[in-house]
Amino acid sequence: MKGRSILNLMVWLAVLGTASVSVLAQGRLSPTNQKILEGRSQIIAQQPKSQLITWKEFVERGGRRFVNYDYDLPPEFRNGYVYINPGADNTTAYILKQGLSSYPPIKSGIGEIDAAAAHRYVNSGKAIRFYWGGGAGTYQTYGKDTEVRFLDGPGEGCLRLSCLVAPFMTNEQISRILRSEREIKQKN
Repeated sequence: MKGRSILNLMVWLAVLGTASVSVLAQGRLSPTNQKILEGRSQIIAQQPKSQLITWKEFVERGGRRFVNYDYDLPPEFRNGYVYINPGADNTTAYILKQGLSSYPPIKSGIGEIDAAAAHRYVNSGKAIRFYWGGGAGTYQTYGKDTEVRFLDGPGEGCLRLSCLVAPFMTNEQISRILRSEREIKQKN
């Protein structure tokens, strides 16, 4: 009986020691790591800025297929980082404001952003969203429009096949940006 009690005591002390080490280690964690450990917050990792390019740099490099238009953007967006999500019949670009404390991670090597995170940035006024395309039917319907049309959502306007979403901008600002559309000069 005495041997069994000693064994139980040793197991109990080992469990207590492991728990104590865990508690001590948690006390030394940074506040961010504690939140992750406790599962209390949803943290978006900061993207290394060396992997991102600004809209201005993107234009200077000649753009890319399906994203070949430039606009007169406010400076905080012109110098903001760009993420591009290709779709089946359209392409979306999210341009985040310059100077944010962190930027979302790229989902893949071509600069994609998580759509849910991107929408949060747009809705909070930290990003604008452009999208182009929409298929042959869309081109037949809107491809030759000369007037900016405003959609149901706040801050969403389109001219021909180019649309801008910025709920924090006025219709006049959106119109001005869309009307400034010009082709990006392709680099050889």
